[in-house]
Amino acid sequence: MKLLKIVLIALACFVGEVCMAQVPEKPDSMMPIYDEAGIFKNDSLVNALNTRLDSLSRRTTNQIVVVTVNDLGKLEANQFATQLGKKWGIGDKKLNNGLIILVKPRNDKGPGEVYLAPGRGIQGVLPDVKCRYITDSIMVPHFKEGDYASGIVAAIDYIEPIVIEEYEQIQAAASQNNDSKSSGGNGWWILGGIAAGIGGLALLRKRNKKNQPQQPTNGEQTTAEANTETAAVAATGAASALADASQQEENDEPEPENEESENEEKPEEPEAYKYKYGGGDFDGGGAGSKF
Repeated sequence: MKLLKIVLIALACFVGEVCMAQVPEKPDSMMPIYDEAGIFKNDSLVNALNTRLDSLSRRTTNQIVVVTVNDLGKLEANQFATQLGKKWGIGDKKLNNGLIILVKPRNDKGPGEVYLAPGRGIQGVLPDVKCRYITDSIMVPHFKEGDYASGIVAAIDYIEPIVIEEYEQIQAAASQNNDSKSSGGNGWWILGGIAAGIGGLALLRKRNKKNQPQQPTNGEQTTAEANTETAAVAATGAASALADASQQEENDEPEPENEESENEEKPEEPEAYKYKYGGGDFDGGGAGSKF
């Protein structure tokens, strides 16, 4: 039984390595558009898409990569896209928010295929059924007319606002949660200080009455009133001090450090459209179409 288990594990590893070997190596010059099949005929369009997808990545950390190949080898489209995503590490390592748009044009090696492979982190907003809608209804109609560039641009037009909206909702929820924690904590400190002051004042008055069974003389009455006034001032001061301390905590919160100090030398500008994949993972989710 143990021997069979070892054999199966070794076979799975071998198959995985074979699949990895059939997808392209991660390019030295990483860009959002990887057009091995040469379906883009307009260089200015490629540059515009590179700039657009790079800006999206900087804004939301989502990485969308378009990969075109002439042949999928012996792999299915979903296997090819999944293994490529793993090998290249597209998307953030923690968020797994990469997306591969794989296109194999129709040629003498077989029918055309398109596949959308989202990382696990964005499968909530790009489930399989939505990926299938994008490939079937948005991309393939253009592809059937031989216009691959328009089909890819249409898909990006549809996908981009989806991932932006998800990112903004996550950021808004996190900000609201932090604000609630901050304001809630300060409020309890202030209420606690006021309650302590009032309680101390009431206790002092009770003691004054207990220690004065007879009608107080003018001097004793003056002393009791003075003590009461002193306690009231002390309670008010305590509450005010707590409020000031709470406000000071808010003012003392560290401000985010500037990415670059004024005195530090600025690093050289990176090459245009240079992507840095973050190590994202893929689990085989997504959907595709043939044409």
